[in-house]
Amino acid sequence: MSGSTAATGTAAGIGLPFREAIAFFLQKTNTPTRRWTDVWRAAHSRSFMVAGAASDALLADFRAEIARALEQGTTLAEFRTRFDEIVARHGWVHAGAPGWRARIIYETNLSTAYSAGRYAQMTEPETLAAYPYWQYVHSRARHPRRQHQAWDGLVLRADDPFWKTHYPPNGWRCGCRVRPLSARGLARQGRSGPDTAPPVVTRPWTNPSTGRVEQVPEGIDPGFDYNPGEAWRGPPEIPGGGRWQAPPRGYPPPAPEPLPPPASAPGETYRAWLARREAAGFRPDGSVQPLGELPQAAVAALAARGRPPATTAVAITAEQLRHLARDAKARAGKAIPLADLRRLPELVAAPEAVLIERRTGALLLVFTPSDPALARVGKLVVHLDFVAKVREGTAGGARRARLFNGVKSGGLVDPGQLRRRSEYEVIDGRV
Repeated sequence: MSGSTAATGTAAGIGLPFREAIAFFLQKTNTPTRRWTDVWRAAHSRSFMVAGAASDALLADFRAEIARALEQGTTLAEFRTRFDEIVARHGWVHAGAPGWRARIIYETNLSTAYSAGRYAQMTEPETLAAYPYWQYVHSRARHPRRQHQAWDGLVLRADDPFWKTHYPPNGWRCGCRVRPLSARGLARQGRSGPDTAPPVVTRPWTNPSTGRVEQVPEGIDPGFDYNPGEAWRGPPEIPGGGRWQAPPRGYPPPAPEPLPPPASAPGETYRAWLARREAAGFRPDGSVQPLGELPQAAVAALAARGRPPATTAVAITAEQLRHLARDAKARAGKAIPLADLRRLPELVAAPEAVLIERRTGALLLVFTPSDPALARVGKLVVHLDFVAKVREGTAGGARRARLFNGVKSGGLVDPGQLRRRSEYEVIDGRV
């Protein structure tokens, strides 16, 4: 996060898993180290390391648990338990208290994977054509870094050199993020064009591994002044060669068509779609299913923050449904049960509480599971202004980009977790 606040307890809380974030992590190579500075800056995008872990077997065990967190939504508490088991099994002596060390490993790997995954999504040529601007979004941490606060709301072209060093995360436990903006989105904020990038002021810092004096930008922790996604995927490119160039100011590029809210209650239509997906083993077919509209309280709260959603439509893709259905079978008691997956439209229409997650800006819709034996509450994590290539009509139909508010993850959690004011802001109802 951008200040010393508690982080979210689950990978799902920061929008994970999604395939780009998982792919970023899985392509890394295990790298034994003595110090955290042995792997420096952009090298982290190709190397998996845990400072002081010099054994291949030890690294492999840590890597497996981070991969599990990305793919299955392992909570921080669960990771800490497995961290202790790994440390005991290998007899590893490490610096720092176990709980603190486990948290740093967990949060840094997940936030960097999320960041790189989002970069991969935002640099798709079709997305860049429609959303040529990026906006820095501060995490609204309780104890923020002042420089990160100063960057909040900054809008620059996606190819501005500023993003090479200032693309989040910008330090340990930084929860800042970047969101794409279209020319119309820029206009909705009352802007006629992007901002001018602020000057980059650096400070000297001596790397303890090399003895070299590094120039580190103000507001960024040493080693974080690089773009994880660009180091992995490279600068934006378009088919046919050449680098992408943002359109000139005032030019309105074509934007993905917003998904319209359903004209009538989508419950039965959704359940028929769900039955077809279940019969197909939840194999994704590129389809998307409307679930309803954002709660009015959420729309009002977002508008008050100067970030009204481009559409009120809420939907779920077949791919994300597969993740939720798989979790329902593999993580009983922690994942949303299939019985509740069947009533997603009703849960979207009438959540018991609506929260904004400070770390990502995502909405959380809170509900009571249908099984009274489950002593937890359910949550649906909704990402705003989500763009996905959707197959419409017949199974062989072409895909096209559509914009909607997407249900990206969900789970069952202890209610106390959602009452952490440093992590969540309640905008409607009670937890």
